Amino acid sequence: MRAALLFLFMASVCSVAVPAEPRPVPGIEISANVPTVTVTPRRTGHFSLRLPSLTYSLTLTAYCEENWQPASVSISIADSRKSLDAEQLGLASVLDLELQVPSNQIAPVRIERFCVQDDQQDFQADETGDNKEPAGADENTVIISAALSAQASLLCATDSEQSITYITKPLDVMLECSVPEPAAKPAKN
Repeated sequence: MRAALLFLFMASVCSVAVPAEPRPVPGIEISANVPTVTVTPRRTGHFSLRLPSLTYSLTLTAYCEENWQPASVSISIADSRKSLDAEQLGLASVLDLELQVPSNQIAPVRIERFCVQDDQQDFQADETGDNKEPAGADENTVIISAALSAQASLLCATDSEQSITYITKPLDVMLECSVPEPAAKPAKN
């Protein structure tokens, strides 16, 4: 008897409704290129670097629940922004676009001992501090992780309801040191 009561109690407490079909959850995904910035050798003691304008090529994948339609998609990096309404989106679920970020919207990045020329004109390009070298890279490149971030939103709608989804993605920048050519030694006669 106790077992039957325990079973009935557990069944009433732990009842779970399982829908017949799982519904897709609205979402948005971002993939982005990693722009490359050429850095000229700097003097020792300069630890921050102002980046130039950067252009990111972005791919957005947006999907709404069944019977919902994308009403708008917005993406921003710093103060640069693009928005697309339902008419501009059409039936596309994958969007390719570019977003240019002016240099005055980008904070200086801190780099130590990368692309440095000391007072004796010796050139050092191989120490990257806390930054990371990309896989397969040489000592003349370094990736600044999360130098910027992209924020995107997707508005899905029916005739009577709206739902919005947000996502943030860190964006990297690759720095490439412009290694100076060694000075030619004068020929001896």
